[in-house]
Amino acid sequence: MNLKILYDNKAESGFKRGWGFSCLVELKDERVLFDAGWDGQRLLSNMVKLGVKPGQIKKIILSHSHWDHLGGLPLLLRKGVKVYVPRSFSKRLKEEIASRSELQEVRGAQKIREGVWTTGELGERIKEQSLVVRTDSGLVIVVGCAHPGFRKIFKVASRFGEITGVVGGMHDFRDYAVLSGLSLIVPSHCTANKGKIAERFPEAYVEGKAGLKITLR
Repeated sequence: MNLKILYDNKAESGFKRGWGFSCLVELKDERVLFDAGWDGQRLLSNMVKLGVKPGQIKKIILSHSHWDHLGGLPLLLRKGVKVYVPRSFSKRLKEEIASRSELQEVRGAQKIREGVWTTGELGERIKEQSLVVRTDSGLVIVVGCAHPGFRKIFKVASRFGEITGVVGGMHDFRDYAVLSGLSLIVPSHCTANKGKIAERFPEAYVEGKAGLKITLR
């Protein structure tokens, strides 16, 4: 199983950066996209460099309704693609997505496919869902910005097994204790305190960047 960061504020050499986030989960038999960044052309450029074709993606999970996680979506919508969105998305946005693909509204935690779950929409002011992926060593959580807070996200995700890793944006994150014991920590996008996270968890820390490929065992 691979995770490929397709869109991020920072980028590996040869990749394009931009404010936002997108991460591809590559399973043996399927590719699941989490979020779609902001600039669709930059997203597609990075996909090409990582050997990913838009037509290979049949499931898209959107964390929340902020522009920097949705911008590339129009270039990926087509019949046959399932798009999982928090139920709290606006009516007009859901109608637009449904007109071009298969809309799946998400409220509570649910199974997306074997070994992959959504936490369901969490949070008060900003509703957000996160993706939970099972690996041989435990669960890895992919987050957009983690607005609801990691304790809420982890509480729901832990229903599916032991959490061993987290990848994605950590907006205003300072609750360092919640990361103790994780073997993989990949702060990306809106994370303000990457330096402190790296200092506290040097063995688990990997900086998230567009173009980064993570192989999960």
